[in-house]
Parts: sequence; structure tokens; C-alpha cells
Amino acid sequence: MPARFTHHLLTLALLLALLVPGLPILLPATARMDFLWLDRLTADQAQRDQADPDIVLVDIDDYSLRAMADTVGRWPWPRATHAELAEWLLAQGARAVVFDIWFSEPDIQRPEFDQYFGEVLDQHDNIFLPSLLMNSAEPERTRRFDSYPASLPIHRTETALADARGDLLLPAMGSPDHWHLGLINYLADSDGISRHYRTRQLQQGWMLLSLPQVVADHLKLDTTGVPSPLRIAWSGNGKDSPYTKHSYADIWQNVQNGTAQNLQGKIVFVGATAAGLHDLRPTPVNAQYPGVYLLANTFDNLKNRQWLTYQAWHGMALGLPLLLWLYWRLQRQKPLLATALQFGLLSIFLLVSSLVAVRYHLLLPILTPVLAGVILLGTGTALRYWQEFAARQAAIEMFGRFLDPVVVQQLAEQGLNEQTLAGQQCEISVLFSDIRGFTSMSEKTTAAEIMSLLNAYFTQQVGVIFKNQGTLDKFIGDAIMAFWGAPLPDTHHAIHAVNAALDMVDELERFRLERGLADFDVGIGIHSGSAVVGMLGCEQRLEYTAIGDTVNLGSRLEGMTKGIARILVSQATRDLCGDTFLFTPHGSCKVKGREEPVNIYEPRRKAT
Repeated sequence: MPARFTHHLLTLALLLALLVPGLPILLPATARMDFLWLDRLTADQAQRDQADPDIVLVDIDDYSLRAMADTVGRWPWPRATHAELAEWLLAQGARAVVFDIWFSEPDIQRPEFDQYFGEVLDQHDNIFLPSLLMNSAEPERTRRFDSYPASLPIHRTETALADARGDLLLPAMGSPDHWHLGLINYLADSDGISRHYRTRQLQQGWMLLSLPQVVADHLKLDTTGVPSPLRIAWSGNGKDSPYTKHSYADIWQNVQNGTAQNLQGKIVFVGATAAGLHDLRPTPVNAQYPGVYLLANTFDNLKNRQWLTYQAWHGMALGLPLLLWLYWRLQRQKPLLATALQFGLLSIFLLVSSLVAVRYHLLLPILTPVLAGVILLGTGTALRYWQEFAARQAAIEMFGRFLDPVVVQQLAEQGLNEQTLAGQQCEISVLFSDIRGFTSMSEKTTAAEIMSLLNAYFTQQVGVIFKNQGTLDKFIGDAIMAFWGAPLPDTHHAIHAVNAALDMVDELERFRLERGLADFDVGIGIHSGSAVVGMLGCEQRLEYTAIGDTVNLGSRLEGMTKGIARILVSQATRDLCGDTFLFTPHGSCKVKGREEPVNIYEPRRKAT
């Protein structure tokens, strides 16, 4: 695979990887990927955060529904019950009583109870009831905002539309002038989980306030700068109430008995946790979280100015340097294992950073940056593997021209790499084999016949070289050059070279006999020593070859065989063979380029 093509692919992978941490910015719904981790952190932090001790819950739980069935009846209970409860709570010193119960339909059978509750609401300005901004199928038929009582949590802004409309669910008792209402519209993210609470919302230029915001404003709490929607900083383990909680039935018993209870300065939320009343919501801390806990947590955040901070762009801020660093490592062909280990350490660092950040109520989105890094690293690894695979296949194809396929396979298993192909000083035995009388033979035979003859001869001789673990260097006209000892080290290279030469002579005899070539003969010279072996040539054409004085002497020995023997080896080769073969000495001779004469020998196999 060309380097430029790989570069372009890696750059494309970087751009695609950058999209991953950028997706929560472009498509907020994709932020749920990060919240697979952040929700876990949120739940863990919730167990460390202390709930406000001034917040108290009166819980309509399953126990209360059973315990009060004989006295006040089945749910819904008479509104006089709630009115008495509210009066008693305020008498115990509660600063505010906040109901998370709907009173939107009149009690037709007991209108006097509605009237009683209305009187209680008129007498106290610190009893708060819920309202709801409903989705209407015919918004043009809903009530205009400016027609609602001034006491409602609807405020005109500079951009308010005069004919803005909205359908608010209102209480069925009490005077609107004395109502203290706030919205409790449930807000869920795209995955259905509630992580936010909309403390304020703008509708056609009209500002509508939530119930927790209305209570906070009444108590004159500083809520300037509070974001809306507010990302809730939860308290507790998600199963039990994080706040002091009393069963409604127990408090009701105190109301009936006139038993005092110190609630001085408390903000009391009255709501249901009973499963049958269906006021449960999925949140990061619990898949079935009571709505009254949700209200209390939101008010707690407002009162103590403590909420979670999450910004989708933080993922891009974390991911960009990580991905650029990975891209640089991969482009520079840095070791993959080291890159993967370093990436793992950086991912752990991001993990620890997010663990620390949540202690300060900051949610760091790390999953998408790490996922983007995994994508880029995986792509880079695949490209690197493909590069190495392609280079290895090319090397295998190249070596397949020089070596026996078994040897090529051994090389492949060891790993064909730059070190394998680079020029190295090796101890080798080099063999030259040349056909005798080839020139005169060529004059008597057509070129096509000569080519056919040589191809047949070379095929047989190369097979012998490969059988004896040799490396075919090249064909030089009608000559063959081969060597032993590279690319795979061979401690018996001299023995293998001589044995190959003897087999080549045997193969020659069969070749002459089969084709009736009585004058067809060869000369073979072998020398052992040090040589540089590796790739040689130019960018357009490279060959795996051996160069050096050892090669030159091997060629000279082949030229000396005329009139002496078919095979001649040097003293160095003879010494390395030990007593494996029989050697007939043929004296010494002067070789061009050498001052000292060279002892030459003719090898023969020992009799068996």
C-alpha cells in the first residue's frame, strides 16, 4: 500500500474519529454514550453529597395508604385531610409546605372540604401547590397568558407576545389571588432519563417558573446565575429518601392526637412514593425515582447553589489533543505496542480526571473521546498491519525467486523485515556454475532451442540448490550464482554448498543422457568466507545478492576448473567441511587480485 494512500486513509480516519466527541454538540441525543459512564459517576457522587437537613418529606407511601384506609378512606383522600395536615405543619414551625399532589378537579361529593382547603390557602402564603403546562392539540383555543391571575408564576418579558397562549392545569379550590403555584413539568432527555429540571422556561416571551423556583423566590433565596434547565446534583443512594422522611400516616396520627413536633424552619414536601400512585421517574440514581424526591432535590440545588455542570464541548476539548497525538504517533510509524500502552495510560488519566471532577460537580465526558481514540488507533493498527502484510507478501514473492518455498516459509514465520532485507555481513559459501562450450553450442543451434535447453537445465539445477537449502542469487548468461548462509544463518553452509555441487553434477549427467548432449559440461567453483548480503540495485529494481572478495574468488575458482575438474573448492571451504567429503588436492594457483596463491581441491563423496 503506497505511503501517500496510507496517509490519506489515516487522515480520513482522524476526521471521522473527531466526529465522535463532536456528536454530542451536533446531535445532543448522542450524549447518552457519555452518560453510560457519567450516570454511574453521578450516582456514586450522590451518595457522598449531604442532603439539606432543612428539607423534610411527608411521604404518601404504601404503608400510609393501608393505615389510613379505615379512617379517611381510599385514595384520593378528602382535601380536608391535606388542609389539616398543612395547618398542623405550619403550626410546628415549618417555613413552607409544598404539595406534590394534584388538586385540579373539584370534589363534587364533598364541596365543603374543597372550601375548607381553600380557606386554609387564603390564610397562609407559604403553602405551595403544583401546576402543569399542558400540551394542547388546539393551542389557538387555549387561554392567553395575560388572562391568568397575576398571582400565577407567569411573568411578562420584553419579548412577550400579546396573544401568547398556554393551557395551565390549576387547582379547583381557593382564591386565585392567594394561590402560590409552580410548574412541575417533567423534563426527560432523549433516552427518557430525567437529569435536568427546568426551573424557568420561556414561552413566547413569557417566563414561567417551576414549583422549586417559586418556593425559593418566596423564601428570598439567591438564585441568580442558576442555569435552566438545571442539571440536578442528587443526594442519597437513590433507593431511600436522602431527606428526613415521615410516613403520612404517622404525621396524620400526630395531627389527630395534637402531638407537637419540632419542624422549626423546615421546608416540608408532601408527595407520594407508593408504587400504585404512579409518580415514579427514571433518573441516573434510580430507574423508579419518586417525583417528590425530584422536586426536593431541585429545591436543594437552588437553596444551596449546588448543581452539576456538563458541557458537550468538553468532550471535544479532551478528544482533540488525544486524537492529534495518536495521529502523530501513527503517521510517524511509532511502535504500535508502545502507542497502545501510552493510549491506555492516557485513557486511565481521563478516567481518573472524571472521577476527581465529579467531586466538584463537574461532569467530564470521557467515553466519546476514548471511543474516538480507539477508532483511530484501530484504524491505524489495521493500516499498519496491511502495510506490513503487503510488504511481507512482496518480500515472500521476491524471496520465492531465490529460495526453496520451505525456506521462504521459515523466513515468513520469523518475520520478513527491514533487517532481513538490509545489507549484512555474513559468513557464506558462494557457488558459481558455468556451462562449458556454450558459445560454440549457440552457433550450431537456434535461439529458441538454446532458450528451451537453458530453461530445462536451469530448472533442474535450481531444484538441486533449493533441495540443499541454498539461495539462488542470479543467472549470468549461462552461469548460475548461488550461496549458503543467508538470509537464514547456516552453520554448515560449506557442507551444503559442496553437497549441492555434487548433486548438480549428478543431475548434469542425467540431463546429458536424456538429451544426448555428450559435449554439454559445466564447471563449478566454491569459496567460503565473509560477504555483504542484502538488497542491491535502484528504486525501480532491487535484487537480493552477495558482494565482496569471497564472491570474486568463488567466480575465479569456477574459471580454473577447465582441464582440472568439474568442481573446485578453496582451502577455506575444504576446512569448513572437515571430514564430510574426500578432497583431492590440485595444488595452488595464483588468483588475480590476491598476492598469496590459493590452494584448490576437488571434492568427492565418501563411499557408502
